[in-house]
Amino acid sequence: MSIPIRNLPVVQNWDCHTCGDCCQRLEGVITDEEKNRIEALDFANDTEIAPKPWFAPADRRKKTWRLKHRSGGGCVFLTKQNHCRIQELHGPEVKPFACRLFPFLLIPAGNHWRVGMRFSCPSVAANLGRPVTDSQAELVRFSTMLEHHVGRSADAAPKPFLNARQRLEWNDVCRLAEVLVEIVQDRRFRLERRLRICLALARICTQTQFDNLQGGRLTKYLHAVRGGMETDVPAQPEDLPPPDRLAGKVPFRVILAIYAQRDRDANKAKSIGRRIGRVLAGWKFARGKGRIPRVNEFLPEVQFSALDQPTNSPAEIDETLERYYAVKLNSLQFFGGPNFDMSILEGLDSLILTFPVIQWLRRSFADLPPEKAVEQAIQIVDDHFGGDAMLGLPHIRYLTRLIGGGLELERLVAWYGR
Repeated sequence: MSIPIRNLPVVQNWDCHTCGDCCQRLEGVITDEEKNRIEALDFANDTEIAPKPWFAPADRRKKTWRLKHRSGGGCVFLTKQNHCRIQELHGPEVKPFACRLFPFLLIPAGNHWRVGMRFSCPSVAANLGRPVTDSQAELVRFSTMLEHHVGRSADAAPKPFLNARQRLEWNDVCRLAEVLVEIVQDRRFRLERRLRICLALARICTQTQFDNLQGGRLTKYLHAVRGGMETDVPAQPEDLPPPDRLAGKVPFRVILAIYAQRDRDANKAKSIGRRIGRVLAGWKFARGKGRIPRVNEFLPEVQFSALDQPTNSPAEIDETLERYYAVKLNSLQFFGGPNFDMSILEGLDSLILTFPVIQWLRRSFADLPPEKAVEQAIQIVDDHFGGDAMLGLPHIRYLTRLIGGGLELERLVAWYGR
């Protein structure tokens, strides 16, 4: 059965601008079949390609591999002009599937695929290129290839957990996501308040039994809750108290230390190259005092205290952030397989937690215009969201639940959204 592509991110544009950033960072899974096919190509005496071996084991039991990177950064097939040598000589169809699909993600939603985007791609973050809707035919082909690649179709995905106790039918998951997207795109309010309304709606959902709330009844219920939350949620970020130091700020900075890193290959921060350096950097982030460790080369020399003060978050950055969260929610990229098998509500907390992280990073790029600073921050954060194994570790997920379990997440959103 052919499974359709639905709900493309209509607010998003993209074209490849050959910046080579993905070739510096992408570590997609390469199948045994792809490895053998590429090794059989004629690259004799090609000086644009690094010497063999070109592949390193990813999972020996599954016979999967990853493309190796050069010591100075970049895929072994990346040329000096930031072009893929495989594509130059043999066409895009010969490239590994992971490379062809990026920056798209195809997410199973029962009877269809949804399309997500990786905002770690600079062109996605800056919304450059053609409308993504122009790529529908190509994405349909990719969905067929993905089914072959992973050995299952979209309708094989189990019903996701709303929380630890309840599952939702896929159609009802899509209804919930639709209401969340509507809230995020409601420009009557600043974005930080829209996200706090999303969190308030989620808190009500944790207390609701959905056994008799399906289909249209669920949609009506969610809209009614949304209307109530628009009245109850404090109007201004200053109306909320600051985050608690132990329950809010310390766990937040531990997670921030993970998101702030961007030190692979070309952007490697020399001062944290060793494991002990990373441990010390994490400890300094947890304390939140003194000079910020340069866990990526984009960070300036700045004190923690300088980034923890109100900065009057400029309204012009809301549109970029709105696009980011609308795409993540609409694509269902924030829970389940794309996000360490989290439940819907845990995944929503983890997604909204990126807002204070992005705002913190955006503040650190004070030498950039606000729009460029927030794009840079989103690229760094989305390089980790759903893909950095550290964020899926039990103790890090515990910290996310600790922040989201009370009102600390709302306070962090308000504090860094001021």
